[in-house]
Amino acid sequence: MPPVDELNVLVPVDVSKPETPPLEVVDLLGPSRVVLLGYFPVPRQAEPALIKDEYEADAEGRLREIAEGRPDLTEVLVFTHDREATIDRVADQYDCDAVLSTGHVDELERILVPLRGDANLERIVSVVASLLDVSGATATLFHAVAEGADPSQGEFLLRGAIDRLADYGIDEGRVDGRLGEGGDPSAEIAALGNEYDLVVLGETEPSLVDRIIGDLLSRIVENVDRPALIVRDVE
Repeated sequence: MPPVDELNVLVPVDVSKPETPPLEVVDLLGPSRVVLLGYFPVPRQAEPALIKDEYEADAEGRLREIAEGRPDLTEVLVFTHDREATIDRVADQYDCDAVLSTGHVDELERILVPLRGDANLERIVSVVASLLDVSGATATLFHAVAEGADPSQGEFLLRGAIDRLADYGIDEGRVDGRLGEGGDPSAEIAALGNEYDLVVLGETEPSLVDRIIGDLLSRIVENVDRPALIVRDVE
């Protein structure tokens, strides 16, 4: 599989809130097609159609405001009971490679790439290769070793990913591997992620409803004050 030439990225934003999310990271990803998903959460007991009738004009205005200055964005507005299912459906509809959570970042110099195993590894490496190819950034590949596990397996995983990046033409001097110390993987990744400009995570355990952002990824994204790019497993 060649590296992704142009990322197709979904950016979900809550248009029911007055805050404008920072989208500067979009400009740092290199050539990319960006789908801006404005979702309006609907309470379980309410009918989406009724909420849409009342708030659609305001939500459309918020979405235009968020997208202002980026005319190439594809804007999608959805009123939904289920944020995760909506993200999954729209990502499928627009054939997105990844889902981006926004965060403040001025430049793309250091990328953290947590790897949990072989699942989805090739797509993650391909996306990271593309990011490194269009920037001067460096990448740290990280594997959290489970308590009591053999660290050599993690070392083998990291070495293989570094070698694969080299196959894509990425200088090994721009990539390093790091093993965690065991314990809580999400806490380790969250603590480490705040030292970087972007965290690239992989979706590895698809399910019908909560395929992209599961519990582990949600905890990481919520606790990292940096943009996170979640690479989809769509093979």
